[in-house]
Amino acid sequence: MLHDELIAWTALHLDANWILHPHVRQIVDLRFAAHEHETWHNLAEFLDSCESAEQRNFITEAVTEDRKIPNPGQQLADVTLKLRNQFLDRQIAALTQKSSQPEISDAEKITFLREQQSLREQKRAPLTGK
Repeated sequence: MLHDELIAWTALHLDANWILHPHVRQIVDLRFAAHEHETWHNLAEFLDSCESAEQRNFITEAVTEDRKIPNPGQQLADVTLKLRNQFLDRQIAALTQKSSQPEISDAEKITFLREQQSLREQKRAPLTGK
């Protein structure tokens, strides 16, 4: 919200579905939409467009926190990578659970194992655009 110069990179590399917190995910989706549709003008206008008081309060608390971010671009990249990897870990865990079910056929187990391998490869890869 405070670093407009990073929104293009963020919109390209961060999938809001990686975010577990529903308010944060909604806020990120709204900010990406404002970027995509070129409707972002300033933070105050964005706050006015938020549907809920919880969203407005959450954003206000985040942007008014008195904490300097020394290298926002690098920290954003690090957090984005971590969110992606946690998302992939959750998918891998879900596939592991599915494949351990006794009623699963061998063909399905092989499919799940292949999907897990693909997810592990994605996790090892650098961030790329959506």
